[in-house]
Parts: sequence; C-alpha cells; structure tokens
Amino acid sequence: MKKSIFIALLVGAMLLSACKANAVNHERETTPTGFSSEDSYVSEPVTFVWEEVGFGGDFTVTLEPLNTFQMCEGPLSSTVYKGYFHVDGDVVTLRDSATSAEYKEFLFRINDDKTELTFIADGSDELPFCKIADGALFSTEFHHDDSEYWEKE
Repeated sequence: MKKSIFIALLVGAMLLSACKANAVNHERETTPTGFSSEDSYVSEPVTFVWEEVGFGGDFTVTLEPLNTFQMCEGPLSSTVYKGYFHVDGDVVTLRDSATSAEYKEFLFRINDDKTELTFIADGSDELPFCKIADGALFSTEFHHDDSEYWEKE
C-alpha cells in the first residue's frame, strides 16, 4: 500500500515537472526576444492579400492585436505561419514561431496609411508553395474571385 502511494506521488511529481518545463519552453518559443506583445500596432485584425494567385486562392497576411500575425499561402497550404511581428519605421518583420523549432522571418515595407505591404526578399525566408518576388504587393483592397482558381461544374 505504501509502495503504491509512493509510486503515485512520484509519477505525479514527474508529470507536474514535465508540464512546467513544457510551459516554459512554449513561452520561449511564442514570445521571441525583441518582439513585444504588450503594445498593439493594430487594434483589430487587418488582412492583406497578395496581388497574385496564392496556393489555391488568396495568400493572406493578417496583422492582429498584441502584435501577433497569421500568414497563409492559400487554402491548399498545409502551413499557417503564426507568431509575433515588430515594426521598425516602415519595416514590418514577421517572426514565425509555430511551424518549426527554428524561427522563420518575413520582411515587408508598410505604406503610410497601413493599407499595403511590399515584400522585401533580402532577409526573408523562402516559402514552400509561393515564390514571392522582391517588391510583391499585398493590399487590404485585393480580394480574388474564387472562380479564378476552381472550375465551376
């Protein structure tokens, strides 16, 4: 009886220790150094759509409150990039922390009225499905008709 209680306490302590370690690692991965989640650059989500065809539809970059972002190459992509963004002057740096152990970074120049992002290839990581050229435009004004991508029956 005492042995089984001891074993149960030992297993419980090990699980608690593992959960705490996981929580610390998770915090480190989702809040990279130099990317503050305290100040919001936007007060509500703002979605920018690539001027070209994404992977099966709209390629979107969404800047969200608390300086978080989501980026998806299109509806057929199996990867949604998520993490924090930082703005330095007119350069927006997206730092992905959700898709791998290593961070991926994507750089954009934002216009004064915050309606357009221009891709900066130098310093940005490559994407698996869409090849984005330097200077590619993403805008809050773009929205593609689904018929551009899918055959109607």
